[in-house]
Amino acid sequence: DVAKGQLVLKKGTVVRPAEAGVIASLGLGKVWVVRRPVIAVLATGDELTGVGEPLKPGKIYNSNTYSVAALTMKYGAIPKVLGIARDSVESLTDKIRQAWEADLLLTSGGVSAGDYDIVKNVLASEGEIGFWTVRMKPGKPLAFGMIRGRGKKGEEKLIPHLGLPGNPVSSMVTFEIFVRSAIYKMMGKKVLPKPLIDAVVEEPVVNTDGRRFYARVIVSKRDGKYYARLTGNQGSGVLTSMSLANGLVIVPEDKKQLSTGETAKVMMLD
Repeated sequence: DVAKGQLVLKKGTVVRPAEAGVIASLGLGKVWVVRRPVIAVLATGDELTGVGEPLKPGKIYNSNTYSVAALTMKYGAIPKVLGIARDSVESLTDKIRQAWEADLLLTSGGVSAGDYDIVKNVLASEGEIGFWTVRMKPGKPLAFGMIRGRGKKGEEKLIPHLGLPGNPVSSMVTFEIFVRSAIYKMMGKKVLPKPLIDAVVEEPVVNTDGRRFYARVIVSKRDGKYYARLTGNQGSGVLTSMSLANGLVIVPEDKKQLSTGETAKVMMLD
């Protein structure tokens, strides 16, 4: 199959089933790989209730922890679920410090305009915020920064932090665009973007406020062409719009509407 002295698998190759078989065919029991990053997942907010608990008036169930942890696993990283941090300096500080040994901290909630400033203040005191808000919809209140942490031997280190929006659709969309790329980079992968296709939109997609709009769509193929239709209500709290979707049609920030029959770029989710 291979000649003596031949390079079989170069550095940076993803070990798929075929590569695992090739490695075994050479009699190798172990190879050096990039380890999977550990991602700390933390939801924030007094309004959150744990799954399985009684839901009181004014409360919502904590769905973000589960969708974000599942996305983390989908893209090959290891989630470290920290639970819920309440809207107090003490609770949030304690939870963030439980992430000290992780490779990346993901928080959801608490960074929107009008939310409690506790999250931003604690993140600033535990590290630094590099930027806050991006020109996209859903997902405008996205924060990025660094958290001061410690390794297993007590050495100081900086942990990248991405503060995802609290709305569940916004949290998932920003994960697909930003967090997935970060995880892939940490794993040594070279191809970071998700696949893009050209699809004909089957109904108008309106962009209301000059941000890049990622609308949830169902993509199908007919007569050699891809077609995309909306999954329904596009509100950032309508989580079923993500459950039904297999792609995100992209409306550029300088375009107010995609018209029926127009061809647009779609970022595929599946």
